[in-house]
Amino acid sequence: MDDDSVILQKPLSQLIADALKKEIWNKEIQFGERLLETELAERFDVSRSTIREALKTLEIEELVISKARKGTYVANFTDQDLGEMIELRTLLETRAFTDAIPRLEKQHLQKLEAITSQMKEKAEEQDWNELFDLDMKFHSYVVNLCHNSRIIKIYNSLQVQIRTFLMHLDKYYSSPQSFYNEHQDLLRALTSKDIQTVQNQVQTHISYVEEKLLGTNQLNENGEVSAK
Repeated sequence: MDDDSVILQKPLSQLIADALKKEIWNKEIQFGERLLETELAERFDVSRSTIREALKTLEIEELVISKARKGTYVANFTDQDLGEMIELRTLLETRAFTDAIPRLEKQHLQKLEAITSQMKEKAEEQDWNELFDLDMKFHSYVVNLCHNSRIIKIYNSLQVQIRTFLMHLDKYYSSPQSFYNEHQDLLRALTSKDIQTVQNQVQTHISYVEEKLLGTNQLNENGEVSAK
């Protein structure tokens, strides 16, 4: 089944939710910004009920919050939110990558090589958004090889939040090339099939994110993340 077939099978509300996510990740819609049903219905040329369904999807994914008698807003994230997500991601990925090692076959490594090759191209183009999408693709591919359905389910439920946090990392890497290099290191570790090497590389990769996000941000008076 090709990508177009998958898209055609998605309900309209999901397509709109996906479009809004992209706009948030592209920083076209800001954290804390109010989302008005009437404006969105007019822009997407759909009914308000379809917009409500789309916003409900984003609320379930914790990307927006609905405030009684005030409306719907793009969620803000605190340092505690960031720390909890990174801690959970470290636990899940370390275990999932470890469990995936015995199942890594030639075709799997070739798939990961193809993803990193795409990352190299996007790094050369300095396209951070595509790099972050490919980052998610790389990590999700390995996690899905762990064959632990509960780990996979929990990890998938974090995808939107992880991708949302990644959108700010371009400030902290010296270049897109350095971000790509980290995934080359991850691929080499997986190719070695050495458990300790893989675990160390996963934890190093994610701990860098934690250091940069939590070490370079502070809480503002509302308990939200703001740059120092």
